[in-house]
Amino acid sequence: MMSMQLVDHGGAMDHGTLLWIGDRDADAFCDAYDFCESHVSQLAYRVDLKTALLRPASAVRTILCCRDNDSAESIELFQTLCRLHTDAKAFLLLGPLCAGARPAPSDLFDVPTITWHQWESFLPGYLRRCGWANQPSAAPESIAVVASSYANASALLSIASSGRASALWCRPDQLATLRHFDEVWWDDSATQGECWDDLMNRLADPDCQHVWISGNVTPKTKFAARQAGVDLVIAKPGDFTLLIDRVAGGSGIRQRRAA
Repeated sequence: MMSMQLVDHGGAMDHGTLLWIGDRDADAFCDAYDFCESHVSQLAYRVDLKTALLRPASAVRTILCCRDNDSAESIELFQTLCRLHTDAKAFLLLGPLCAGARPAPSDLFDVPTITWHQWESFLPGYLRRCGWANQPSAAPESIAVVASSYANASALLSIASSGRASALWCRPDQLATLRHFDEVWWDDSATQGECWDDLMNRLADPDCQHVWISGNVTPKTKFAARQAGVDLVIAKPGDFTLLIDRVAGGSGIRQRRAA
């Protein structure tokens, strides 16, 4: 059974600066950067740690440092930066070349880490310190939760019904009965061992938003889901901020200020 988890990494929403350090154009990081640029109230970009120290940003509440390899040469600079911004929460966004690194970057730098292919699941919680409270312009009015059992669906049903949407549990063998739903949320109990194309073909009305919540999110499985038409992939256990705000609806994106 899955438990519902909301992580905000610092309490109530703040409107401080997100300090992004490192590559923002690489395939591993560009989507996360675009998300941050569109959703935080203020973003400061620095190409590396030395530049971040030479050109200090103001009112920094979150430090995101990209690591595209397992080099440990910048630990001292990173620690100096953290001492400079004492009110900030810092974490590393790890690229593919950091996989399996020993010692682990989280141990070397003594901060939390997020792997590049799971940023959607864990990054939003850190951005609440920088003014992020993303809500889609129109909340869904109907959500189908596909899971192998009610026990597996219960946590997602709680989230789905927390807004104005009507929420319904559907077993995988009932997919052909789903019609006119705004969103379909797929629990991994319903997708394990299944081909995404086969699952989509079973739907009577596949033309809607699809969300996959899985404990097996890897670059390969995420790519396969996206190719089949899944709009959002969330890792579990993790931060369900995106799901909670998704059903709430609201006014959309704030105007970002450069720093």
